Amino acid sequence: MLKGFKDSISKIFSNRKVDQETLDEFEELLIKSDIDLGTAEAIINKLGLKRFGESFSPENVQTALEEIISEILTPCEKKINYGDGESPLVLMFMGVNGSGKTTTIAKIANNFIQENKKVLLVAADTFRAAASEQLEEWSKKIDADILKGEEGSDPASVVFKSVEESKLKEYGAIIIDTAGRLHTRNDLMNQLGKINRVLNKTNEKFPHETIITIDATTGQNAVKQVEEFNKYAKISGIILTKFDSSASGGTLISIAEKIKLPILGVGNGEKIDDYDEFNAKIFSKSIFESSN
Repeated sequence: MLKGFKDSISKIFSNRKVDQETLDEFEELLIKSDIDLGTAEAIINKLGLKRFGESFSPENVQTALEEIISEILTPCEKKINYGDGESPLVLMFMGVNGSGKTTTIAKIANNFIQENKKVLLVAADTFRAAASEQLEEWSKKIDADILKGEEGSDPASVVFKSVEESKLKEYGAIIIDTAGRLHTRNDLMNQLGKINRVLNKTNEKFPHETIITIDATTGQNAVKQVEEFNKYAKISGIILTKFDSSASGGTLISIAEKIKLPILGVGNGEKIDDYDEFNAKIFSKSIFESSN
């Protein structure tokens, strides 16, 4: 929801031509909406190729932009497989502190439970007791099992135990909550890589999904977050969180254009069902429909 986007487009293009001046103004608007310069230029170039009649309206521009943004996002659409398939399906979540990771895990776990899958939540954040407590609270609400390690213990060992336990209790899904960390902390990022390697040694297919949560209010720094996390554990999917009236979400367009990683879903609230599978066309429309 690029704040004020629809109104700003009207101001730029009302009773004016689609020329270099208006395109320059619009490029500035895109950058203010958390879209990086390279992606903004790509959108402007595509918009410049569109043919508008003499009596075009801002609505015509909006329709063209919806198509352009949808074209950028559509190749990145991906869904989590909640149904039959690998068992257990192992999902590892990562992201910076405050990105909505633990709440998102609960939402995904609940989706598995709705498909009658037995779920094990793994509290691999052994640094902060509050993180394990939050995950435990969610486990009680959605009726999922949880495995926690001792505070200060090796997170990779907790993850290893979860795989061993799954063999005994036949879990349909193992969902791992790793410690929130800044991408600038090499020590913690290396530990993330260790967890990934331990999983891979237990089964070369593990983890089936490595998911990063991105706070929609983060801005252009989110692109850097994704690039850095991807160096330590290959990301298989992105979930955009906190996508409500206070967030622009423009950064997701930049991620799709620059990094071309799959996008799984969008979280838009704190409730357990405040989650939508990612749909490029719906997302592109929502930018305009909710931005007044």
